[in-house]
Amino acid sequence: MTVIRRTRLLLAMTFLMGLSACAVDRSTVSIDPPESIANPVNGVDVKLVSVTDSRLFEFRPTTPDIPSLSEDEINNDSIKARAFARKRNSYGKALGDVVLPENQTVAGIMKPALENAFRAAGYRVLEPGNPEFDKAIPVEVKVIQFWSWIEWGFWELGLHNKAEVS
Repeated sequence: MTVIRRTRLLLAMTFLMGLSACAVDRSTVSIDPPESIANPVNGVDVKLVSVTDSRLFEFRPTTPDIPSLSEDEINNDSIKARAFARKRNSYGKALGDVVLPENQTVAGIMKPALENAFRAAGYRVLEPGNPEFDKAIPVEVKVIQFWSWIEWGFWELGLHNKAEVS
């Protein structure tokens, strides 16, 4: 085998190993908060008292739409609070997790989105310090689902997301 051929083979193997490593390792993805919608002039006053993450994770779920983590992190609350997807290969085997950076959580990114949803529906979302804050209707939110996954098809690759709050 010539030196050039060995070099090409070594470069190809290094490249392929690099590609497989990025899928197996954890990926950190930051999600920017949405631009804030202004409160309507009139509307029912509400205050978001809490946004809690009530998602359930499984180890080796039967389908990719079920939130999952590796066996050694399934009980790690700080990872669960940040996890929102899992990479999978074309056979559906779970690979690396996709999480938010350490300064973000799923509940934290849902709060401004929920505030915008209330405002778009005609509610006035009040913050502590607003004159009518104490009289506003308290709202407690539970994040039931927030998960993204890929489904491989013959001709296409589908990216899906499921979000549910209570």
